[in-house]
Amino acid sequence: MTDNIVKLANVLVIDDDEISNFIYTRVISSTGAADNIKSCMSGGEALQYLEDIVKNQPEEFPKLIFLDINMPVMNGWDFLNKYQKIVPKEIQDSSTLCILSSSVYKDDIDKAHTYPQVSEYVPKPLTSDSLKILLKKYFKDM
Repeated sequence: MTDNIVKLANVLVIDDDEISNFIYTRVISSTGAADNIKSCMSGGEALQYLEDIVKNQPEEFPKLIFLDINMPVMNGWDFLNKYQKIVPKEIQDSSTLCILSSSVYKDDIDKAHTYPQVSEYVPKPLTSDSLKILLKKYFKDM
């Protein structure tokens, strides 16, 4: 039996750890889940990238975004607060944003679910199995 993997046009990974970005990009690539995978090393870099897409190519906005919580300078919560201000709601609604974190603290999980933009809280590491589950859950109608 073969998996019918949904292929998304664009996926964004936001994590300050270069090795994690490399691994998650490989996991996404190896499953065939995306045509284009962009990784950003900071929330600020990701916001600039998304802001440029919104202004110039809104149809290219990532359908799936993975966001780490614990990053220096701008953590995941700061990113979310700015994201909801700079990305129009209709574009936010067309994207699935998942917190991808090593934090198992109930407070972090509960806080993540207070943001309407957050679809899922995914424990690190991202694996091909956890990615396939997300794709089936959020993109089954594609």
